[in-house]
Amino acid sequence: MKVIKNQRGIIFPLTAVSLVGLLIMAGLALDTGRLYSDYRRAQTAVDAAALAGAFEKYYGRVGTFQDAAQTAAANNGFTHNDNDITVTINSPPLSGFYIGNPFSVEAIITQPSPTTFLRVLGINEINYSVRAVANGSLANGFNCVYVLEPSKKNAFQVTSDSSLDAGCGIVINSTHERASAVESGSCVKAGLISIVGGFVTGQQCSADGGPAYQCSKSGQCPLSGRGKPEKDVPIAAPDPFIALLAPTVDRSGGACPAEETCVDGANGTNVCSGKEKDSGGPYEAYTIDDDGSKTLKPGTYCGGIHVKKGVVTLNSGVYILRGGGLRVEGGDAELYGSDVSIYNTCFWDCTDTSSDHDPEKGKEWYWTLDINSSATFDVSAPPCNGGVSGKECSSPLDGVLFFSDRDAPSSDNPGDYPVNRIDSSVNAKLTGAVYVGNQHLKFHSNSSGDRANAVLVSKFLEISSNSDVALNHFTDTNSSSPLKRVTLVE
Repeated sequence: MKVIKNQRGIIFPLTAVSLVGLLIMAGLALDTGRLYSDYRRAQTAVDAAALAGAFEKYYGRVGTFQDAAQTAAANNGFTHNDNDITVTINSPPLSGFYIGNPFSVEAIITQPSPTTFLRVLGINEINYSVRAVANGSLANGFNCVYVLEPSKKNAFQVTSDSSLDAGCGIVINSTHERASAVESGSCVKAGLISIVGGFVTGQQCSADGGPAYQCSKSGQCPLSGRGKPEKDVPIAAPDPFIALLAPTVDRSGGACPAEETCVDGANGTNVCSGKEKDSGGPYEAYTIDDDGSKTLKPGTYCGGIHVKKGVVTLNSGVYILRGGGLRVEGGDAELYGSDVSIYNTCFWDCTDTSSDHDPEKGKEWYWTLDINSSATFDVSAPPCNGGVSGKECSSPLDGVLFFSDRDAPSSDNPGDYPVNRIDSSVNAKLTGAVYVGNQHLKFHSNSSGDRANAVLVSKFLEISSNSDVALNHFTDTNSSSPLKRVTLVE
C-alpha cells in the first residue's frame, strides 16, 4: 500500500509541471499568433507609407513625402512615437537593392509587441520590424532593359559588330556562367549592367577599342555574380510589369465581322478582320497592300494587322491583335502613330487546350511583332509623367507600346519560336515599353532601334549582325518619361 501512496504523491507534481508546460505552449501559440497579427497589420501600414511617399515624389511634391508617408502609417494604426512605435521614412533608401535611388521611398516600422502568457518565462515583449520600399518611376527607377530568363546560356547577346547604347540600367537574370555574350567587335554601353550569372569577356568594341561592357556609373562593370558567394550575387529583377492589367478580349461567337472588313464598334473603335481561314476558324490578317495613305482606328483586329505597302497611320487608342500579330514588311511599308498601345494575343484563348486551337498552328492563330525587310516603324505609346508633364497615368496601358499576352507561346531557348523581330535593314523607333516577357526579342541584320524613351522587357534579347539600338535615359526628374508608375519594389 505504501507504494501506491508514493505513486499518488508523485502524480500531483507531475500534473502541475505538465500543466505549466501546456500553459507555456498555449502561451507561445497565443502570443506568437498575436505577434504575427501585429506584424501583418504593420506590414500593411508600412506598404501604405512607402507608397504615399513615392506618390508625392511621383507628382513632384518632393517636400511633402515625409508627412504623407507618416500620415498613411497613422491612418493604418501606426503613429510615430505612439505606444513605442517608430516610423522611419528615408529617401533615398538607406538599405536594400534600391539604396541611394532618389526615386524610391523606404518606410520602416518598429514596435515592441507585449506578451501575456510568455511573461511567466520573463519575456514581456517581442520586438519586430517591418520594411517596404516604393518607387515612383519605373519599378526600378534606373533600369530600362530587363532580360528575364532565369538560367539559360546567351540570354543576352550582342554580336557581330552590333551595339546597344542604353542611358539606363540593364538587368540580366540568368544564372548561367555565360548568361551574357557581347563579342565579335560589339559593344554595350549603359549606366549599370547587372548579371546574376556570368558573361563573356576579353573582346573589344570595334569603334573605340574600349571594353565590350561600358558603364557610366562607377564600380564593377558588368556587376556579375559568377564565382561569388551568394551574398554578393546581384539580385534578379522582378518582372517590372507583372501587375500590368491586360485588356479584355471578346472571343464570343460572332465577335469578328464578315471577312475582310471593318465595322464600327463601341466608343468609336473598330472590329476588323481579313479573310476567314476556315469555316469557324481564325482569320488572315487585316492587310494593307496599296500605294498611298491609310488610317486605322483602334479596336480589335481578328487575324492581326499586316502592312505590305503604303503609309499607314494608327489613330490613338488601344489595338487588340487577336491572332496574326503585327507585321510590317518591305521597303514600301511604313507605319506611324502616337498615343498607341498594342496588345498581342492568340485568336482563341492562349490557355485553350484544344488541339484545334493550338496557337502554334500558324500566323492566324498567333504571331509576334514582326518588322522586316527595310520597313519603317515609328509608333509611340501614350505618355504619362505625373507632375513633370502634368499628364497623369490614367490608363493601365499608358506608357506601354507593345504588350504580349503572358499566356502566349513562350520561347524555350534563345532564337526559338516565337521571336519578336526587327530584322533586315529596318529603322524602328519604338517609344514606350516593349513587353514580351516570355519571348525572344531580336534586332538583326543592319537594323536599328532609333534613340527613344523606351523599355525593353523580354525573356531573351539579341542584337546581331551590324545592328544598333539606342535608348534614352528618361528616369531623372526633369525627363519626359512615358513610363512613370508608383510601385512597391521591396
